[in-house]
Amino acid sequence: MKKSRSRIATLAMAACLCSSPAAAAGNAAAWRCGNTYTDQPCADGKALALDDARDAAQKRDADRATVDAQSAGDRLERERLRQEKAQAVRQATLIDSRPAMPRPEADSPKKKKKGKKAPDYFSAHDPVATAKKKAEKAAGRRSADNR
Repeated sequence: MKKSRSRIATLAMAACLCSSPAAAAGNAAAWRCGNTYTDQPCADGKALALDDARDAAQKRDADRATVDAQSAGDRLERERLRQEKAQAVRQATLIDSRPAMPRPEADSPKKKKKGKKAPDYFSAHDPVATAKKKAEKAAGRRSADNR
């Protein structure tokens, strides 16, 4: 445990030492090399003068605006993560591009019996009279069978 902490500390110090000479020089020079900009001189590159002509109040305002923008970005990220977490709890929704099948209406006829085809025309009949006819027909058969 102590060895890993000392290794991390050593690596952190090495990183600081490597980056400090460039920062200590305070060299704010930049070169334009074709269509790119770099902090290293290049062949046929032009040195650029980078003078900050802003006064202290303007710099403070710009820094404050940057901090405000960063805090707004962080707030929006937290809000997005909260919404994504809430959405993950919900079940996925299937988006289907096929047209919806027509639903049967409540007054539509039920399944038709096999073997019986509905006539192409409409015929009104009295169910009581039909039952009487069937009964008479059955009685006539019985009397014919008894003979």
